[in-house]
Amino acid sequence: MALQTRDKRALAILAGAAGLFAVLQLDLFQPSGGGGGAAPSGDGIEALEQRLALAQARAERQPLAEAELASAQRSLERAEERLLEAADPALAQAEMRTLVGELLEAEGVPLQNSSFGRVARESEQYVRVPLVVEFTCGVDQLVNFLASVANQPRLLATRLVRIQPDKPEIKSLRVRLAIAGFLPLERAPELAERPIETEARL
Repeated sequence: MALQTRDKRALAILAGAAGLFAVLQLDLFQPSGGGGGAAPSGDGIEALEQRLALAQARAERQPLAEAELASAQRSLERAEERLLEAADPALAQAEMRTLVGELLEAEGVPLQNSSFGRVARESEQYVRVPLVVEFTCGVDQLVNFLASVANQPRLLATRLVRIQPDKPEIKSLRVRLAIAGFLPLERAPELAERPIETEARL
């Protein structure tokens, strides 16, 4: 069945949004190479840690860099305020399921299936808590859901998105999506000796 102009426009919007979202997520968890100034709002925990360490080294050599050090510390503190509230990984998994379920419900999308990925070290100080969800939705609902994931108070990152057409006559999509939240390493001491895993294994 030929796509109407409105359908083509909606799919183009989805493709652009997915591409932008992927870029944002890549930027979120890759070290930034920038110098001074306030950290961009998209900086992730690992990038902010590295920026703080660089600012500390500069502050030791240049007293004038103390302002940059303070700015980096504030940026990291703001990011840490968005970490999961749970006291341990098991509770964090339950928190993730609740958070993602509420975001889907807000878009009128039923959660069809969910499973927990393996909790692993994301960086020297933080732990990744992944959740895999499956649902069926429309194009607009998916775009709105991804925007909600990026903008909600907790720090979440999308690590895997698989989209397949479901019912072309009603323009629905089957979606499998992996989303990760984060905990400080001290709340998961059993992982302290584990190696850092830069790639999620689901």
